Amino acid sequence: MRTPPAPLSLAERDRRWAVARDIMASERLDALVVHGDREAAAPAGFSPDCYFTNDRPGSIVVFVGDAIPRVFTFASLMIADHLQAGLRGDLQWIAPEQLWVGKSGQEVGRWLQRCGLHAARIGVLGLEPYPPFYFDGALPARTLQGMQAAVPAAEFIPVYRAFFQRASVKSREEQALIAHAAWIGESMSEALRATARPGVSEAELIATVTATCFSLGGYTAEVLLGSGPEYVGWGPPAWQYRAQPPRILREGDLVLSEIFALYGLMETQHQAAVAIGEVHDDIHRAAAVARASYEAGLSALRVGNTFGDVVDAMEAPLLEAGGWHVHPLVHSLNPYGPVGFGRAPGIEALPEAARYAHIAPLPTVGRELPLQAGMCFAFEPNCAFGRHMANIGGTVIVGEQAGDALNENSTWLMQADA
Repeated sequence: MRTPPAPLSLAERDRRWAVARDIMASERLDALVVHGDREAAAPAGFSPDCYFTNDRPGSIVVFVGDAIPRVFTFASLMIADHLQAGLRGDLQWIAPEQLWVGKSGQEVGRWLQRCGLHAARIGVLGLEPYPPFYFDGALPARTLQGMQAAVPAAEFIPVYRAFFQRASVKSREEQALIAHAAWIGESMSEALRATARPGVSEAELIATVTATCFSLGGYTAEVLLGSGPEYVGWGPPAWQYRAQPPRILREGDLVLSEIFALYGLMETQHQAAVAIGEVHDDIHRAAAVARASYEAGLSALRVGNTFGDVVDAMEAPLLEAGGWHVHPLVHSLNPYGPVGFGRAPGIEALPEAARYAHIAPLPTVGRELPLQAGMCFAFEPNCAFGRHMANIGGTVIVGEQAGDALNENSTWLMQADA
């Protein structure tokens, strides 16, 4: 068992609270409202609240001027957890006096009223599109309406871009958490490889992978996985949402996966692909293109380049080979932001796709973003020829000269034990 890094310090808390106040100063805001999505959704679909609280997901954090933030939590359950943590002597960022039960637009609105923000400029994290989860924004309409009703002359301003530009550059403490999560994810990828063999079900694979994560003190909520001699889908296995038995692996199958490992709410992603025996030649060909894409991206992920430069570098081998791809080649992590799909064909390249009413390619978002040392990205190059696809990749940190890869095994096509 590897020794985990130390808990995030109060100095890290102060650094992050300074990020909030810097956003307020640069955007000329009187207050900043930070929406956090509910827990139990990997662990929350949208969780900048945790960035500022280092606590249980699912609150709204409100900064007003230079005052310490108020945390509006969803239920007294968080109070109980917070109280218990205090009894244990855990290092906590939020004092009891900051917690307020009542996560709603009405409650936040009343606080904005009491602070005299009747005609203020109020920044909001949660209004803007947040792919791949919330293309219309994460903040519920009733929450926004409740705040607007309380201070109708105030202006509510989306500020996620300003937040991303600051929060995406990870501190030394944060990078230690990410490296530990990457170690857990590497172990999960090896567990997948070691378990994959003929006669094993997809359910057994996922059970082993998730058990490995939790046994190492990490957290994961799902594994994207599919298998077969040919496979073109991407997402959770169908038996998790449709009543049907898990598929049983066979000789000649390829297992494709996306593994999520979290530690301290810092996430790494691992695109573990495992060949069982001899697989189709086009799978090896696609895996070689994906590896070339990975290496090109690693070279381009450096200070002085933009995110668009990385997307272009990773897409070049795919375009040259004439393959298609099913999901992004690269996207940011901790937090999500830029997503690189590129210009190569997608699922519409398959003849069977012609029957579908409308297929629209997703655009690359954030091409102009300048790379800074310490930014975190998920590399997930994928390539398909016909119905034979390969997918590899892992988590990479922006470096001065090139990207710093945090894991190795899932960046190649892995082979199951004979």
